[in-house]
Amino acid sequence: MTIWIDPPAWPAHGRLWSHLVSDTSYEELHDFAAAHGIPRRGFEGDHYDVPQERYAALVAAGAAPVDGREVVRILQRSGLRIQKRKHERVVEAVPGAPWLPPGSRADVIASRQDEAPANTVVVRLALVRGTELLVVKRPDGGWDLPSRTVGDQQPAEAVAAVAQSLTVSPRPTPLSPTLLGYVRNTVPTPDRTYPWPVPKACFAVYAQRLDAADDVTHGTWLPLDDAGSQLSQRHWWPLMEHLRHGDHRR
Repeated sequence: MTIWIDPPAWPAHGRLWSHLVSDTSYEELHDFAAAHGIPRRGFEGDHYDVPQERYAALVAAGAAPVDGREVVRILQRSGLRIQKRKHERVVEAVPGAPWLPPGSRADVIASRQDEAPANTVVVRLALVRGTELLVVKRPDGGWDLPSRTVGDQQPAEAVAAVAQSLTVSPRPTPLSPTLLGYVRNTVPTPDRTYPWPVPKACFAVYAQRLDAADDVTHGTWLPLDDAGSQLSQRHWWPLMEHLRHGDHRR
C-alpha cells in the first residue's frame, strides 16, 4: 500500500501542480490527503491535484515520487483509473455502488462536452426557475428529475422531448438544454435484475434555466438550496452542485 506523487509539472491557475494517487484504494488516498491538509475539493475522481508548494512536504510525509507516466500506469494497474473525455471532471467515484450488482462501480462526471456519451441510455432534465428546481414523483414515491429513456433516439433528441413535454409557455427562443454531466455505470458481471447494457451505460443530466414567466405542465418546484435533503441519495445529485453554484452553461 503506497501513496505516489509526480513532480509539479501541470500548469493551471498561475502555478504548477502534482498528482497524488494510491495504488490500493480511494479510501487510502483520502485518508492520506486529509492527514496532511489536502482539501477534498482537490480530488479529481482518481487523484488529488496538489500545488507545487506542497510537493516536498508530501514526499517527506511518505508519498513516493514517480514521473507522470508512471502515475498513469499505477492507476491503470490498480484498476483505479477513471476514463473521461476532454473538458470533463470526475466529481465522485463509487466503487462497489450498492445499487448495482456486486463488483460494479459508478462514476459521476461533470462535462462541458456538447454531446452525451454514445452509450447513454437515460436522460434527465434539471429545469431551474429562479432559485427552484423542478422535480417529479418516482413510482416508489420519492422525487426525481424528469427523465426519459433514450431508445432509438439520440440523447439530445430525448432530452428535447422531455423539455417539450414539460413547458407550455411560448418563448422568444426555444429551449436548448445543455449537458451538465452523467453517471456512468460499469457493470462487468450483471445479475438478472440489471436492465441496462454492459459493461458500461451512462445516465445523462441536462440543465435548462427558465424565465420567471415560463410555466410547466406538471411537477413540483423545490428550493434548490434545500433540495439536497430529499434528493441527495440519488446517484446524479453530485452534479447538482454545479447548478447550485451557477457552474453550468446557460
